Amino acid sequence: MNDKERNLNSLMDSQNSLTNDDNVFNLPQSDFNLSLRIKSFHSTKDFELFVKNVEKLVRISNEYKLWTQYVTEHLKQFQCALTKESINECPVDIHHHPVTLYTIVKAVITKFLSEEREFSTFDIATKVIELHFQNKVGYIVLLSSLHSKYHEGFLNLPIELINGDYKYILQNYTIEENEYDRICSMCNVHIEDLKQSWHRDDYPGINEYKPKEISVSLEEKRLTA
Repeated sequence: MNDKERNLNSLMDSQNSLTNDDNVFNLPQSDFNLSLRIKSFHSTKDFELFVKNVEKLVRISNEYKLWTQYVTEHLKQFQCALTKESINECPVDIHHHPVTLYTIVKAVITKFLSEEREFSTFDIATKVIELHFQNKVGYIVLLSSLHSKYHEGFLNLPIELINGDYKYILQNYTIEENEYDRICSMCNVHIEDLKQSWHRDDYPGINEYKPKEISVSLEEKRLTA
């Protein structure tokens, strides 16, 4: 057994390697220790990186998958809110709106910081998942293609179609002013403001193509050739 294996075995066998009072993980027979929780960041870059890491952890977690199942199976939100096509017909996504998942994570961290509470990546992720299951986030089910269209800036979403208590985060958490203004502008988009409909088999532009007229034109060309 080499030194590395001995150190790993020592770590696994130790019953006193975790000091709960200090939230520090101490390696036996080593000067190295790892702080399990923090209550500040060294820089804005560190803060933003932490937010992104938590957001990624939430998205890939089994608990997040269970939430999406809860939405589609228990809450019966299994069809696109715009086209009414169901998950059995084509791929659909659950889109956070008007408050993004990134902003939700950021708001939760900011609250922990303002209350001077120590936290870990997993503490924040757990709180974010909790807000989802409490239905305190806004979301809308969209066709995957329309979801992409929205993120490319070519689709508006009326606030009337949003599920969940999207106002909860706005009313109970601190959000940066520019982000808050952006969210409020999205809250002011209503169904009557949309210039196009996205009903089943009646997507914008679909009726602009008239195959019958084209085929007649081709037939006329054949007869006169």
